[in-house]
Amino acid sequence: MDYMTEKKLRPLYEAIDEGQNKLALQHTTKLLKKNPDWPLVKVHINIYKHDHVFNELLNINIFLGFESSYFYHAIVELYENAANLQPKNEEFGNHWFMAMVRNNDYKGQQAAALKLHRTFKQNKYLFWAIMSLALQGKNSALSYTLAERMMGKAQEEGRLDEVEHMRLYLLILLDQNKHEQALALLDSALGQKSLRDPEVRQIKIELLLANKKWSEVMKSTEQALRNENSDDWISWRAYFDALDALISEKGQDEAKSLVAQGRDLVTQLSKQALEAPVLKRGPFLAELELDYRLKEDEKTILNNILSYFKRFGSKSCCFEDLQTYTSFLKQDATKAKTFIDSLKSLINDEPKEKPAVIKTVYKNVNVRKIERYLGLQSKLSLEQGIGLTNELVQAYRDALPLGEGLEKTENQYGDDYVLLASHVLVDLYHEHKDPAVLIQAICILEDALEKSIYNFHLKLTLVRLYAIHYFTDRFISLSCLDEVEQLFLESLMIYKSNQVETPEMIVKAYQYGTFSKIQEFIEFRTRLDSSLQQAITNVDLARIDSNASSFQVKYAVQYFQDLDVSKIKYDDAFIAEQSDNRDFKVFLNCNSEEQPKGEELFRLTKSTNRVWLQMYSYILNILSAACSTKENKDSGSIIKQYTEFLERKEIADEVTAQEFTMAKYVCEISNALILIKDPASRKATDHLKKAATLLEKELSPESTFVNESVSWYLFHKVSIAVESFNYGTVLVEMINRALGLTSKDAKKKAAENANNDTFVRMNEANKKLLLQTQAAARRGNDFFKGSFQKNLTKSIIESDYALDHFKQKPNQNRLTDRIKKMTQSWNNSVSHLTEESDRRVLKLQF
Repeated sequence: MDYMTEKKLRPLYEAIDEGQNKLALQHTTKLLKKNPDWPLVKVHINIYKHDHVFNELLNINIFLGFESSYFYHAIVELYENAANLQPKNEEFGNHWFMAMVRNNDYKGQQAAALKLHRTFKQNKYLFWAIMSLALQGKNSALSYTLAERMMGKAQEEGRLDEVEHMRLYLLILLDQNKHEQALALLDSALGQKSLRDPEVRQIKIELLLANKKWSEVMKSTEQALRNENSDDWISWRAYFDALDALISEKGQDEAKSLVAQGRDLVTQLSKQALEAPVLKRGPFLAELELDYRLKEDEKTILNNILSYFKRFGSKSCCFEDLQTYTSFLKQDATKAKTFIDSLKSLINDEPKEKPAVIKTVYKNVNVRKIERYLGLQSKLSLEQGIGLTNELVQAYRDALPLGEGLEKTENQYGDDYVLLASHVLVDLYHEHKDPAVLIQAICILEDALEKSIYNFHLKLTLVRLYAIHYFTDRFISLSCLDEVEQLFLESLMIYKSNQVETPEMIVKAYQYGTFSKIQEFIEFRTRLDSSLQQAITNVDLARIDSNASSFQVKYAVQYFQDLDVSKIKYDDAFIAEQSDNRDFKVFLNCNSEEQPKGEELFRLTKSTNRVWLQMYSYILNILSAACSTKENKDSGSIIKQYTEFLERKEIADEVTAQEFTMAKYVCEISNALILIKDPASRKATDHLKKAATLLEKELSPESTFVNESVSWYLFHKVSIAVESFNYGTVLVEMINRALGLTSKDAKKKAAENANNDTFVRMNEANKKLLLQTQAAARRGNDFFKGSFQKNLTKSIIESDYALDHFKQKPNQNRLTDRIKKMTQSWNNSVSHLTEESDRRVLKLQF
């Protein structure tokens, strides 16, 4: 190495040797920019000797905020140059391949794997190449064909000797819908060996079902149930699906024989289950499923359900197991009540030993859930609802002594009683609109959470109740805590971690030859990269920042000039690609299919969704374009698309009324901005009139906090008024600039000009909105001061809908403490809104 080369590399070597990885990355980036084809062999050797350096570089990439594509591309070049310089170095070749795995370069992976296979003659590299080809198949059918041929040749040469090799071959065939070939493959020697894997067995059953090979389905599933696991519900369902299909195809005599065959299987496996050390549910649940499908008489079905409950009623899954089979009882309340009484009669009310008492608690909980599912807890009067809630709360309190000594990570045995009580109280709230029942629901849940601090069901329910009663994360950004921005930033870390950790999972899958998991990891990575929640959080962060910068118009305009909207996209294609990764099924739901789901009852409005995201993305992009000093910003095109977007029928249904009004207001004033330069056009005046009308009649918070009960809606209305003022002020300022009104004197003179009466009205309406918002926020401050807390507590305790739980002095004190905290939170919210409106009023130019 010549002196000049060594001199250039010396700082890099020193940084690596001293463990200064951040500095090393900076030196590497600079060298690669100046000499992209430079092999930097010494750098490769150092990275190879110090594996931790690469991991450190990955972490540095996260914290420096580098684009992953650029970072991984640099690493690929690094290892490619090293591998080309030392083609017999297998480690460099492996690192080169894995670098391309991290970079999602499937074609590059294929080339590197083939090169490794030709050089080192190892089977694993061949399968790496085939997997890389298969991953290209979604965009190229030829890739699937080549991958299939390579697998076929590998099979002929006897290279397929592991289950994962079989899974890779199956993956390629199934992606091409070649079911017959896949079934033939599963019938081979390796295929039979692979059937020991439950996932492979499930794949075979699904293939047989898809190809209507009913007899083979029954044979395969029966064999699996008898020899592998009689608790395999997937096999039971497939067996009955095939049985149904064959019964519909055969004559009456053959159908009877098939039914008898199914009955025999259920009976034999039930008998085996009763004799086994651990009692399995599968055969007994299969009996109920068979009765349900064959439409047996009501008495037989109910007797079998009671038998099932007697055996498994103490399991938490019993309610979910029985939902389908008890649904016919919803049509007759009398039969439903009789059935519930039958279930209760099976419960021993006076067990002596603790384990038996705990089982009794679980059985009673399941009875309560079934009771709710059958509609026996719906449409209750206030008195009936409070009476039922008292029973549930008392049952919870009776179960508390059983939980003494439990680890803090464990839940109390009666926690579901409290959850069910909260559902009853929310039903009463929707029926009678009295927030006092919600406050009591919050208090009993908070008390339960102190005993079960890791119970996520309690936490989810509380989050929703707090949202209904005063604010939600969707609108908290404009009305409450400064810490929200930090919480949003922390929530984004999962997406940044995804850029590093998930590629490492894919790398490990290749290293260990677990080809069946590679597509799952890639899908996981894709779902997080295109997460709807990530996009919503980015928009909310922009809203928070714009709110913080909007107390004076010049700072607001500067903010939108500097705003990077590259990640705030609004086109239909991008919005459609966003993946909603929320799972609402985790929320407890004991309601029947005819009623709203549990999480829907606890939802105060539409959740943030694609429509909400697209609407706000349009607004932020329009403001950015309007304030931009760059000539290539086509604000007219964006505004036209936005106008068409708001005309869609579904938009108003997917956001709140206040949000939709604000969106229309931004649309009208944006259109006025585009047309204002044309003095001959009357359209700008029309848009300004409509904008002023929206401000005066729909966005005004004038009536809030006037003899009203506390609700989230009050805070939301004032928050949206502040946000509307912020956006309107920016757009009005841009209209002023377009008209050349850049000084106070020019604006004053324009205001005195009769020809500008519409624009003056618009300005006055915007100022009036701010003053009304300030007045509403101040009324809110007064609303929560004085005797509000004391009166609220007294009104609950002395009312007809007070729970027995809160008629006891210790619990009354706890209720008082909870209400005190709520009142403080409400007061903090309105204080923040007051502060925001006061700052803007001070800077307002009258």
